[in-house]
Parts: sequence; structure tokens; C-alpha cells
Amino acid sequence: MTDTDTGTAPAQQGEAINTFSMTVKAQYIKDLSFENPKAPWSLRADIRPEIEIGVDVRAERMADNVFEVVLLLNVNGVHEGEKVFIVELAYAGVFQFENVRPDQTEYVLMVECARLLFPFARQIIGQITSDGGYPPLHIQPIDFLGVFQENELKRQETGGIDVGAVETEGNA
Repeated sequence: MTDTDTGTAPAQQGEAINTFSMTVKAQYIKDLSFENPKAPWSLRADIRPEIEIGVDVRAERMADNVFEVVLLLNVNGVHEGEKVFIVELAYAGVFQFENVRPDQTEYVLMVECARLLFPFARQIIGQITSDGGYPPLHIQPIDFLGVFQENELKRQETGGIDVGAVETEGNA
């Protein structure tokens, strides 16, 4: 599967914004787990689990200008303090870049690549929760740029220590 996307990264300290290109070389499920420990009790119509979602993005260089980016989604359906379902998905893509400055690489990996992977991961989560007997779970879009900027600020405040993943909550 090949797809090309062109985007721009934010200017760094007044530098001009440049254009880069990115090719998606592959997309795939790297790891997937679904647990339904309270079934069939949890499948009753009156059970509406609270949804807890954890999101993380990881990247690894494979070759010059080629990276594997993994979007990790951990979704828990909780009812009255008990987990009724658990979904863990590692959805990955291999991306090749052109014209990406070294100071833009982290932004492109953590924001642009994550944005491209998210709709596919969201579809998989929706399908697997439906196949598990629940209404399909439709995860709201994630502001990867906002998360990236927030993590950068925290990293600066902590002297460069990585600050971790995104946590969100909602209803199914």
C-alpha cells in the first residue's frame, strides 16, 4: 500500500516553514488483543460501560529517512468499577520521508504519522468492540499536535524527561 501526503511542520523560532513529503510504505496490525471477561453478563442492554482510552505513539528508525511508527491504543470498558472489556491495539505504519529537517523529525513522526494511522486504528477498535457484543466504539479524533506541544512543554519543564502517553475518558 502506498500513499503520499505533503504537509508542513511548525516553524522553529522564526525559521521559515518548509514543505516535506512522506510516503506510506505499509500499514498493519502489529498486535491486537480483545478480552471480554464479564461476558455474557456484561452484554445486557442496561450495561453502558464507561470508556477509558490510553494513547501512545512510538517510532523507530529502520533506515535513512524510513521509520516505523506505532500507534498504541488501550481501551477499557468499565462498569461499576469492573472491566467488562479490554482492547489493546498496536497499529503501525512504515513511512519514508523526503525534505524533513532533523529538527522536524519528531514532529512529523508523533503528529503527522499518528494522524494518518489513527482513522484505521479507530475503525479496527469499532469493529472489534462490535464483534465482542457491544455497540461499536467510535473514538473521537485526537489532537496529536496539541498533545505533542503539551509534551514538549512538560519535557522542557522536567529537563528533557519523557512525559508519557495521552489519557482520555468518555462513554460508549
